[in-house]
Amino acid sequence: MTTGLHLGGNVSVAPYAGHVPDIAEGDHASRNLGYLHKQPCESRNRGGRSVPQVPMEDVAAPPGRPVIGSAGWYYEAGEDGGTVWKTNRGKEGGWDVVLDWAPYVSERLVLIGEDGKSAGRYYTITIGADTLTKSLSDLRTADGWNDFSDDSGAASRAIREVLINIITDQGKRLPRTPVVAHTGWHRLPDVGLTYVHADGRSYPSGRSVRVIGAPETVRHAAAPLERAATETECRRAVADIAAHGWASLMTLAVGARSLAYSLRPVSAAFVLDAAPNSGKTSAANTARSLLLTARPHAWPPVPTKGMSSTATDIECALDFEGDMPTLLDDIPLTRASSASQVREMEKKLELVIRAAGNATEIKGRRNRDLTAKPANRVRSIPVIAAQMLPATMQESLYRRSVVIYLSRDGGEVDWRWYKAGGGESLTVPLRTLGDKIIAYLHGLPDADVHLGDLEKRAFEQLSAHVEAVLPEPGDTMDGVITAAAAMLSGLGLVAAVTGMEMSDLLDVVAAPLAGSLARQAACMEAQSTAQDGVATAVGEVLRKAFARGRLHIRDDKGVVRPAVDGQVEQDQGLTQRRNGSGWEGKGPAAYWLPHRGPALGITTKNLNMLLKASGDSRVNCYVDRALPDALLQADAILRNSSQKDRVASHRVRVGAENLRLLLLRPDLIWDF
Repeated sequence: MTTGLHLGGNVSVAPYAGHVPDIAEGDHASRNLGYLHKQPCESRNRGGRSVPQVPMEDVAAPPGRPVIGSAGWYYEAGEDGGTVWKTNRGKEGGWDVVLDWAPYVSERLVLIGEDGKSAGRYYTITIGADTLTKSLSDLRTADGWNDFSDDSGAASRAIREVLINIITDQGKRLPRTPVVAHTGWHRLPDVGLTYVHADGRSYPSGRSVRVIGAPETVRHAAAPLERAATETECRRAVADIAAHGWASLMTLAVGARSLAYSLRPVSAAFVLDAAPNSGKTSAANTARSLLLTARPHAWPPVPTKGMSSTATDIECALDFEGDMPTLLDDIPLTRASSASQVREMEKKLELVIRAAGNATEIKGRRNRDLTAKPANRVRSIPVIAAQMLPATMQESLYRRSVVIYLSRDGGEVDWRWYKAGGGESLTVPLRTLGDKIIAYLHGLPDADVHLGDLEKRAFEQLSAHVEAVLPEPGDTMDGVITAAAAMLSGLGLVAAVTGMEMSDLLDVVAAPLAGSLARQAACMEAQSTAQDGVATAVGEVLRKAFARGRLHIRDDKGVVRPAVDGQVEQDQGLTQRRNGSGWEGKGPAAYWLPHRGPALGITTKNLNMLLKASGDSRVNCYVDRALPDALLQADAILRNSSQKDRVASHRVRVGAENLRLLLLRPDLIWDF
């Protein structure tokens, strides 16, 4: 039997509950052939002529059940087959067999929206050998029927409309089963707070709920293990993690805190900035293993998505994984990566981290009528593993992240222990811990207040260490430290379900985490200085180039002349010809574009030639491909809002030429 869109949980198939009118034994052949036996009777039509009429007592009952909404149609549907009839309008009357099958509906599923109200319908449908789950919107299109291999005769729109009415008619006689589009905590009608796993299980168990959209690998990894660990085994596992690297224990805290994300959000991303072969995936999997166990082998783990996936794939995967540890693995950048690769990773980090930090939609969506459409969101703490972050990553993204730094032999993660089988030894205890934390959160009278208390304790213990290495963190780091404490509070949940002391677990992590935060603060300061310094350096280089005759100005027609009002000719790189007939300049040209901002246009190649020749370390390190993006982030050039693929450069008509130019801010060079 083929299955389509997976719905977690077991799907029960109930017998068809509809009433089929009794038909006399001798009438079965007539019904199946679509004919009625009639006895003559006299009646008169509008012309006054007599026509035969069937007496009411001799008219056979219509076959099956009428199709509500499709007059003249009837159907019978069962798990083993069915029939669809249509009234014959010809002289013989009766019913014709249109389809020798009918869709059998075993389950009606109602999607629960963010506001707790119905947001869509799904049906579990059997046609021949196939049992699939389809949304009502899918069934309105031809593509929605293509997965059924035994639906011959359903190609026309008219037939599909009848079949949809048959499906909805059966569905209204079935109980409503709630459906959710992402894992995690939901407040379901009539039953209240419920945690839904990726494989369809729920806590508390036995609640009738389904989850749609689970990737097969994630659904399979979320299935329960054969046994649960004892409390002693769980405590030993946590102690082993703590003994083999503070970063893994910190990541466990992030994973535990993610299980309560929708109960009290943490508006930040967690980033592992790690050298190759430093154990970043082992550390991240410590959190992931609270709910997922890769099968058939425990390694490698099942990620949310790889960072090489498309931005749309990443945002859809994050939207599905609510209130569970996530893993975006891994950013494959090196110092030899091309500018396009760096730009692609920056774009993905921008989407994920900014949405997490601002608690906003990842990307806005609109319906055809331009009304707002529900969009994907970050529903957990995104854990991002990177062997190298982009060197030009904006400071604002660092402010919305907690970054820890891993080295191959720095002791942050004992990757050799994990590789030698330590990770596999954690499998059963970590899954048990995940289940215990979910049960613990469900039993809290006020989860938000309790989580707030844990965050306060974590903040107090972390702050003592932060003050020692970062006595004046500044406003930019305040939010980072608060987010780090919120993530660290997950150890309070671990302690609560294992009987361990939260303060003992915090002692393992607090001091090295504070050192990592100090390194992040230095990186943010350097990034801010670098971005400000790039714009300043560009202005200084061009100002000197004009003054020394290595660059000259032209107007928007391409004519060499003093075009910038208020600036002397020398500051525009111009000298008058000896015969007094005009102006001349040396070096490459820069074009004064008064109607473009105003702006100073110059080609990337010519600008980078001047920057490299200057010897200024702030700006002489870029290749031509990387320079436009660096200048754009430094706010030194104007953004192109009309070409998505060329946001840093502009196509400009100068005289008879159509040039690709960078548009520099003139106030970087001259005082106006």
